[in-house]
Amino acid sequence: MRPPKVAPWESFNFRTQPRQYMSAVLAYTLEGNTGVNWDVHLNPVRKWYHAPWMHRGGNPREFVRGLTRERSSRPGELHPQQTGFVQNWAVGIYNPRAGYTIGSVWMTPSGVPDPSKARFNSGAVAAKLLFTRATVAQAPFLTGAYTWQANTEDDPSNLQTLRLVQIDIAVRDTRNSSRTGWLFGTFIYDGNAPGTTPWEKFVPVGLTWGNDPSVTPGMVASGTALTQTWINDAARPLMQHYGWAGRLNGPVDNPVSSCLSCHSTSQIPRATAMTPAAGLTDQQKLRWFRNIRAGQPFDVGSQSLDYSLQLTVGIQNYEAASPANSDGP
Repeated sequence: MRPPKVAPWESFNFRTQPRQYMSAVLAYTLEGNTGVNWDVHLNPVRKWYHAPWMHRGGNPREFVRGLTRERSSRPGELHPQQTGFVQNWAVGIYNPRAGYTIGSVWMTPSGVPDPSKARFNSGAVAAKLLFTRATVAQAPFLTGAYTWQANTEDDPSNLQTLRLVQIDIAVRDTRNSSRTGWLFGTFIYDGNAPGTTPWEKFVPVGLTWGNDPSVTPGMVASGTALTQTWINDAARPLMQHYGWAGRLNGPVDNPVSSCLSCHSTSQIPRATAMTPAAGLTDQQKLRWFRNIRAGQPFDVGSQSLDYSLQLTVGIQNYEAASPANSDGP
């Protein structure tokens, strides 16, 4: 019997070789996709897949590239020259192993999604391309960035230019099962980085495998170091903010949370907000920074969706569109 194929990133220890781990996942994600302009079903190396039911709800996909609107960046969050709010848009893709789990949730005999099937196997990879409407004048590091035209306004005849500012990766890795079972990483584009293509100019911001559950901003200010996150010092001049208490976040992400923290709230019903409220104490906010294991819900009584926010949104959209709740699709 042929031995199971080893994924490229599995050759690296994510704790001691985070940069190499991230580079291997990024290369795997780029392979075959850049040549087809990210029409991932045309990838000649391996197929990638999108999550269903992201076309409905209060934040549906735009019609050109299938992007969904993300949180807008507040003034100064991308660069000091960014003086106003700017829109950000994103699309997520899943490798075959992750796509199998997405399909298992949706392809049921009854046609009703089954959240109990949301159990990703080791080797599942999700990637997310995050684009911004910020101009080069607002964020000079975006010079030469990869661009898409998209419908981000109500007028479908007037398309806007979006620049790819951030790439996120998420990997289900059983070597991290004692904490969360997942690793999340993010890259930022740097127009001044060496390379001849935009893809060579993405710099790792960091990699995280746990939420450092007890660490507060006051502790970090007093010298406590995060032990479950690697931050790339070389990217610090590009970053205007990180997550709560210095945890990993990308340039367009919400600084009150972190990559792992947001995704740990993936569940049905969605009983808890994705990020902690501003009025909470630091000790209360730590509830969002627990190490929740893969397949475990954020709240007792909810069904885990295993760190997939797109499954959460898709199932919510499906339920809202069901005949019992609306007039149907």
